[in-house]
Amino acid sequence: MFFKKRDSALWQTLSKASLIGIHLVTCTFVGLLIGYYLDKWLNTKPWFLILFLIFGIAAGFKNMYLETKKIQQEEKKREQSK
Repeated sequence: MFFKKRDSALWQTLSKASLIGIHLVTCTFVGLLIGYYLDKWLNTKPWFLILFLIFGIAAGFKNMYLETKKIQQEEKKREQSK
């Protein structure tokens, strides 16, 4: 096979790291949508959009931090087991 068995840990780490960007974009987009529809429903044009956009960005960065921390802990475990 093209990929060796010992490289599977590397590929697992890379796949988890690629999720970081997806989490950031998704959280921001969801916050944007919630803010947009609340503004449309309550007729408060930019306020909920701005507020939930900030919440979405903050949630994305929180997820990014937690995922990075988890990846680092897994790498430490992997290196200690060698």
